[in-house]
Amino acid sequence: MLTNRAGYAAHFMDLRVWAPHIRKVCRRHGFGCEKVVPGVPGTFPTFIVEAGEEKTPLSNIAIVVKFFGPLFDGAGLFNIEKDMGCWLEGHPLPIMSPAILADGKLDHDWQYLIFDYVGGVSIGQAEEKLSVNDRLLIANQMGEYIHRFHTLTLYRQQDFPRSIQPCMEKFTSFIEHQRVTCQANHQLWNDLPWQLVSQIDDFLLPLEQLIDLTAPPHLVHADLTSDHILGCIGEGEWRTLAVIDWGDAMTGNLLYELVALYLDLFHNDKNLLRTCLEAYELPRFYLHDFPQKALSMVLLHQFPMPAQVYAPFLEVKSLQELAECIYAI
Repeated sequence: MLTNRAGYAAHFMDLRVWAPHIRKVCRRHGFGCEKVVPGVPGTFPTFIVEAGEEKTPLSNIAIVVKFFGPLFDGAGLFNIEKDMGCWLEGHPLPIMSPAILADGKLDHDWQYLIFDYVGGVSIGQAEEKLSVNDRLLIANQMGEYIHRFHTLTLYRQQDFPRSIQPCMEKFTSFIEHQRVTCQANHQLWNDLPWQLVSQIDDFLLPLEQLIDLTAPPHLVHADLTSDHILGCIGEGEWRTLAVIDWGDAMTGNLLYELVALYLDLFHNDKNLLRTCLEAYELPRFYLHDFPQKALSMVLLHQFPMPAQVYAPFLEVKSLQELAECIYAI
């Protein structure tokens, strides 16, 4: 049922499928399992488990169980998320991430992680309740946060396990591969306005203008979307509680980090981008041709962009014009 994409899409968050496995995992690690609620649908099955009044190893009121299967490189992302969780425990950031309480295997194909539960909701769930000031606060927080994270991974590389060891060669090889397949990818994805696809090869900047090859490598979260920032609204203001979902963490740079952050979390809002970059203290390398640099990295991203990213710009005549429309600040 969960071994092909059609079956997976239909059932990967189906409680009827997962409830017995969740109870088994909870028993194995001594957690209560009074009530199970599906988490926000993402790539992998994720469930919030209320422990009830049973005694648990850490007296947790609730836990989160996340399963990783054979599709979508589940084994690889399990290792990254597990290793990042362990690393983050010893390297505090301005915004916390949930602790990993346990891990294990269901069978040959499926592994799981158990996280401490963080209350609140995602920014995506609270979107309509956020004020302009809330959004500016979030943008400032995220600029400070990613600056701290990027800097920390520059200088503490000896602490990293192999699965997440920063490596410039990995990032440059990845970007070069994306460049080779870029135009074909966008023809297949049909995400860009049709008149722009043929311009891709001439528009993309060379590697040395997209990546500062003189700087040491660092990690990026690579998926800072509105679903992956948790918080709550108290006394009329948003309070950020946690950053989650580290499975896509990779060697990268600010341009790659900004793809999800700006186009999903900030919804292309230039005021939020400006606030974020001011808090980040944008390095000089990115100042020249920033719009073309930023859109080049969007085009080179491993995933297509949602339709709403380009929807306001369907009539633009060139990729350079699109870059200015989206990124000129």
